[in-house]
Amino acid sequence: MMVHHRSLTLCISLLLLLVVSGCNRSANKTSGEEEEEEQARPGKKPVELSWAEGQAVLTLETAAQKRLGLATEALPASARRSEITAPAAILSVQDLVSSRNGYIAAQVQLAKSRADADVARREYSRLKALFGQNQNTSEKSLQAAEAVSKARDADLTAAEQGIALEEAAVRQDWGEVVTKWIVEDSIDLQRVLNQRRTLVQITLPFAQKAELPKTISLELPDSARTEAALVSPVPRVDPRIQGKSYLYMGPSESGLAPGTNLLAHFAIGARMSGVIVPSAAVVWSEGKAWVYQQIAQNRFMQRPLATNLPVENGYFVTSGLQAGDKVVTQGAQALLSAQALTQGGGTVPDED
Repeated sequence: MMVHHRSLTLCISLLLLLVVSGCNRSANKTSGEEEEEEQARPGKKPVELSWAEGQAVLTLETAAQKRLGLATEALPASARRSEITAPAAILSVQDLVSSRNGYIAAQVQLAKSRADADVARREYSRLKALFGQNQNTSEKSLQAAEAVSKARDADLTAAEQGIALEEAAVRQDWGEVVTKWIVEDSIDLQRVLNQRRTLVQITLPFAQKAELPKTISLELPDSARTEAALVSPVPRVDPRIQGKSYLYMGPSESGLAPGTNLLAHFAIGARMSGVIVPSAAVVWSEGKAWVYQQIAQNRFMQRPLATNLPVENGYFVTSGLQAGDKVVTQGAQALLSAQALTQGGGTVPDED
């Protein structure tokens, strides 16, 4: 009996030792070893695909996320107004020079006619005074001076009408503001003529009732953007585009010749609340834009993205995402590739 009791005690001791040893080994494992064991489980895939709300959801454990180099960013709240796009064209400075020269010529003629009329009036007055003083001048000379004075007055009237017509012609081509520039020889006119500023005509459909903003964004041929300030409505119509025209003045951009076609972007209507999705988060597939939203620590939902409201370095969206939502900003393309391979039954590559 004594021998049997000792054997039982030894067995229990060995069992306890094994349990304690196993616990110690488990406690001493690094997080990396645990991740490796997790990934090494039979049937465990590095990326698992499921569906929720009609959208693809990718499940990735921490190790897989690291291999794909994923990083997320919380979306900031923002507010914008609806943006519309309109055709724009750079106007020729030569047209403005011609208008200015025509007005200057009319000014010169008016000044000359005024001077001639003044001289003729004074001569007529002088001869009339002499004639009244015992006819110290002939009646014939007085009549000739009167005729000349009347002729010079007629020339002056014609010159006054001429400059009024010239102003009307400028106003019909350029509108009130530019007409004032030309009449006053303003600093804005000089900036345009010296090509330090550019005049741009934008055209809206007649049905468009929006009031144009004081500042618009011009999209240049290289996709860069610059701002232009409202000058005034302009009566001239672009023969290629029927609609209401407006004149804007922007910085002079090198390489943009008169007649260059641009796109004008400007906001209208009430302000809308939304978020700005950075360009780094956007991936394209089958002609559509997508982002991956992190909906849990190891789950990422693919969401469609509206791109009709582009902003600097991203897109403004009003639905589908809200402030504080996290989207993948690094490794989004790798996620898209992983999703395609998972749907196709392939093996997700190791990004290391």
